[in-house]
Amino acid sequence: MSKAEILGVLPTLRPEERQEILDRLCDLQEAELRTVHQEWVNEALNSGPARPATTADWQGALERGLARADKRS
Repeated sequence: MSKAEILGVLPTLRPEERQEILDRLCDLQEAELRTVHQEWVNEALNSGPARPATTADWQGALERGLARADKRS
């Protein structure tokens, strides 16, 4: 079934059927996000011991963020 066909059928479904589909879509999305989040955790754990951010770290982050914002405007 194509995406267009699915979208065409949705309005004909009962509210509880649409809710069931929405719940399933949310479950699929959460499963994907769990994988991404676990990858972030693993990356952080593998990056070495934690160290407090310095003033220079924060200043650099601010400058990078401002430069990125300038590019978007």
